[in-house]
Amino acid sequence: MPHSAAPPVFRSILCPVDFSANSRAALRYASMLARLADAHLLVLYVEDPLLVAAMATRTSAAVLALAGKDELRSFVTRALRGATPAVATTLMTKAGKPAQEIVKAAGHLGSDLIVIGYRGAGRAARLIFGSTTEGVVHASAVPVLAIPPARRSARLPRARRVGLERAS
Repeated sequence: MPHSAAPPVFRSILCPVDFSANSRAALRYASMLARLADAHLLVLYVEDPLLVAAMATRTSAAVLALAGKDELRSFVTRALRGATPAVATTLMTKAGKPAQEIVKAAGHLGSDLIVIGYRGAGRAARLIFGSTTEGVVHASAVPVLAIPPARRSARLPRARRVGLERAS
């Protein structure tokens, strides 16, 4: 019989978020995996440098960093409400290009897995804006679990449901 490899052990799971519904879903997956693996969950928000620069003209950098951390804490609390038991979680904010900062953080923090949401943007949008998830997948030295956007199940209009109406 061939020897099978042991399943991967996750001690540190990085979940970058952007406050979207897709990143909320990814965070819930990451939390569940962290619970199952008894791993530490690291939640990262990377601030857009252009937005930071624009806001810095009105506010100090320290106030901006604190506001970002507060917003992240609130997002994580709402996203994981009802997820029990809680897992050890660290919240971090960084400024820079998201894909690069996510990959750097995974290496610096010794993450074993990155769990990230993606929007499923069309080809044209990816050509114009790029894809953070795609950038992370290509540059990461650790496995990346990409969580797709939630899709509504296809439903036929009521009048067209075949075989469900009774003949009169």
